[in-house]
Amino acid sequence: MAHKISLTGCPTSPIQDYGKYLAFDMKEKGSPNAPKGIPFKSNPITYTVVVSLKQFNKLNIDQEEFSQRRFLVQGEPCLDIPFEQCTGEIGFICMQIQEIQDKGKEKEQPKQTPKKGSRAKKQEENKPQEESKQGKEKKQILVPKGTKDWLSLEEIKVPETFLQFTPGIAKQKAVEESIEKNGTVDKPIIINPDTYELIDSYSRYYVAKQRKLERVPVNY
Repeated sequence: MAHKISLTGCPTSPIQDYGKYLAFDMKEKGSPNAPKGIPFKSNPITYTVVVSLKQFNKLNIDQEEFSQRRFLVQGEPCLDIPFEQCTGEIGFICMQIQEIQDKGKEKEQPKQTPKKGSRAKKQEENKPQEESKQGKEKKQILVPKGTKDWLSLEEIKVPETFLQFTPGIAKQKAVEESIEKNGTVDKPIIINPDTYELIDSYSRYYVAKQRKLERVPVNY
């Protein structure tokens, strides 16, 4: 089974262009508290993320502005990146990358009003299909407060006691509205960090599974 990792935050180094792919560093902070009984604590790790040129172009972000944005990057560790290109401690192959927008900034963005001149109207006639494609590609996920990691639903183990009942309609509706608006559930799903067993938030897990979400935010 592939070892999947999710990184969140801003790039910590300038982006390096290698033709068909680009590379940049991201730093993940360790958890402040280890499980009870373990006398060690995790340390910050710098990953060198390798992203294809095609994936980067879908973001529609200039390389100069890239380091100022926040991203959710999903992928797998890699030990084959050339030493001179891997400036971080671990190489990381990007499978998916999405920009993270703060809710406040999203509301502040003004809506652009299109021009209604004859030339502008001709341009608008040719844009609907392109804009719909770009809208799907640029759909951004707002990370819920308290998120520690992202897991696929298959990785979360659900006790039989939860599976015996169906969440209330009101709870389901609240989660569905969050998925429609923000691209994911409204709050992280609570799991055991050692066993990945679901502890709380079954209603969010239930709706996420019904909506066939690939990954969900979790907390411990």
